Amino acid sequence: MDCSNAYLMELIDKKIVSRNIEFESRNESAEVSTNKYSDSTFNDEKQQLQAAYYLEISEIIRNYNQVVLFGPAQIKNQLYNLLEFDHNFDHIKIKNINTDEMTENQIHTFLKEYYN
Repeated sequence: MDCSNAYLMELIDKKIVSRNIEFESRNESAEVSTNKYSDSTFNDEKQQLQAAYYLEISEIIRNYNQVVLFGPAQIKNQLYNLLEFDHNFDHIKIKNINTDEMTENQIHTFLKEYYN
């Protein structure tokens, strides 16, 4: 999970099935050049987009019994904190692990080792 993408991976019969959720953000350079929005409006919109991103991810996570959030980005920590305080996720074992950036093969190895 990083600031622009969440890679949702499921281990099914020892195979990784994945999908991607993108964080949709406005083109910041266009906004700066036109001065269309104030800083507070930009920050409000960014927070709303981020909340929608978290909601989309959490709607998928709620269908699982066990979830691991991993990667180098801080955004996973924010999601983890939101999930930990939301009692709708109390039945899900959620683990938050800081890792270095990994290749797809490294991610697959990490997940297989974690869940075995």
